[in-house]
Amino acid sequence: MLEWASIRSRTEVGADIVGPPTPDIAEETPKPRRQGIALALGGGAARGWAHIGVLKALDEAGIQIDMIAGTSIGALVGGCYLAGKLGPLEEFALGLTKRRMFGLLDLNFAGSALFGGMKLNARMQEHMQGTLFEDLDRPFVCVASEIRTGHEIWLSSGSLITAMRASYALPGVFEPVTCNNRVLVDGALVNPVPVSVCRAYEQRLVIAVNLHYDLFGRAAVIKHSAGAPGAGIKASETPQSEREARMGITGVMVEAFNIIQDRISRARLAGDPPDMSLQPKLGHIGLAEFFRAEEAIQIGYDTTMAQMTEITRLQAVLA
Repeated sequence: MLEWASIRSRTEVGADIVGPPTPDIAEETPKPRRQGIALALGGGAARGWAHIGVLKALDEAGIQIDMIAGTSIGALVGGCYLAGKLGPLEEFALGLTKRRMFGLLDLNFAGSALFGGMKLNARMQEHMQGTLFEDLDRPFVCVASEIRTGHEIWLSSGSLITAMRASYALPGVFEPVTCNNRVLVDGALVNPVPVSVCRAYEQRLVIAVNLHYDLFGRAAVIKHSAGAPGAGIKASETPQSEREARMGITGVMVEAFNIIQDRISRARLAGDPPDMSLQPKLGHIGLAEFFRAEEAIQIGYDTTMAQMTEITRLQAVLA
């Protein structure tokens, strides 16, 4: 449980903030002018390993990061980075195989999800047990969704592990996380690429990492005939149908969630665009293919390095 969660619950009509009282303006100390960038790390399941490559490239180029807001796996990678644990996370990701993945998943047929997620939690505890948001040297926000109300929840204090678990608790796959009497699930349900969080924290330069950029056709509307009643499947359709049948329950849930996430991110980024977007081309990596970490990390690194001149130019504007 979070010892105290500074929770911001956003709805369509506004935002109500639950947190410590705000001091009078006269008592506030002027904030120093920020010289770095804010990162909005989006969700994307296995494609999220690309965030590791993005952060490595920025560090290598000496780009200052003033804040990170993360959703789902973006929260996991961002939290580990600010806690100084990106190396162990990368080592863990590169060591994943199909067999090891199943070893980390604890089946839970009696609960509210297929997997409890406690084995994954135990691995995080090995490196980050007791780590709090207050221990980080820069602002960090995990985005989650409250399952009962649909509110967008911003977690910015208390237990770092609890907040990250809540942010990537994919409904139906991982158990929801109960925090301060709220039942929380994956933040990508409401804010897949949390640019708005960085803006609310008055960050001057926001760079978004959108992992769904090259999923062409997701937003298309296509007319299609359902066919006559009782009509059989054409031979040409059989291979595709067989592939879909092999997706399994988890695959269907993840792909359905991916459609929701893509539609929401398109709408939210159109209304509140970042100053710059990094868009790794990851469409060929399946959402559940966590064992392809090396490939995803390299794509994230290469994408960031290819735009480093523009990133440097933007940061120079802040000086």
